[in-house]
Amino acid sequence: MRATGPDEGGRHGLGETDRDDVPWGRPVVDGIPIPPFADAAAHRTYLRSLQTFVLLLDTGDPSAVTIALAATLEAELPRAATDAPRLSALALSVSLSTFFPAPWTPEALALALDGSGYGTPVRGRGGWSWGGDPDYTATRVRPGWRIERHERGSRTHATLPDDGDLTLLWMDMFRSRFPYPIAHTPVSSVPPPEALAAAARATLAAHSANVAMPYLQSWREERDRAGANGPGEVGPLR
Repeated sequence: MRATGPDEGGRHGLGETDRDDVPWGRPVVDGIPIPPFADAAAHRTYLRSLQTFVLLLDTGDPSAVTIALAATLEAELPRAATDAPRLSALALSVSLSTFFPAPWTPEALALALDGSGYGTPVRGRGGWSWGGDPDYTATRVRPGWRIERHERGSRTHATLPDDGDLTLLWMDMFRSRFPYPIAHTPVSSVPPPEALAAAARATLAAHSANVAMPYLQSWREERDRAGANGPGEVGPLR
């Protein structure tokens, strides 16, 4: 259960650790393999678990967008035993954006992030460093991590209680929070929303017929059963 109150287990002192839109302290699912994967079967298990999690996040019909995302992840499934042991950029991005509860370690997540952008975590003496301006360090304390934020001569600090919250911090910092067109200046070569709106309405109308299909009704019943027992008591879905 997530702690509450001003101290919140020491998780305060930085804007990055004060955020309420990060699921601090949420449980992980120990049976999910993490990259680098031992084989294609482990890779498939990860992606199938991610697809299931994405569908669980949609408490509605589910939406056409959710089904499209699950279908896109379907195309990421490894087709041969020799396929690469790393996550694709797409699967990693979805994992970060949803705070996917695989049992990430800092070492595994840092390796998955390596090459995905500027300032990703690097292992150093006693901990980790990442970022640019500002830059950050995480130093092991007992228990948890001491986070230092350094920006133009100023240093501020917070603590995180365990490895799980350090990986959640990185997920938050390296997820794509503002994909186009959210918080973007419109691009002149891209059709504006009003030009796409009629076609979007047509897609939604077609999807409304799909919602009534038995297979989606079966999924909604399965999803609702999984959530009926409350947090921490959900059984397997398949």
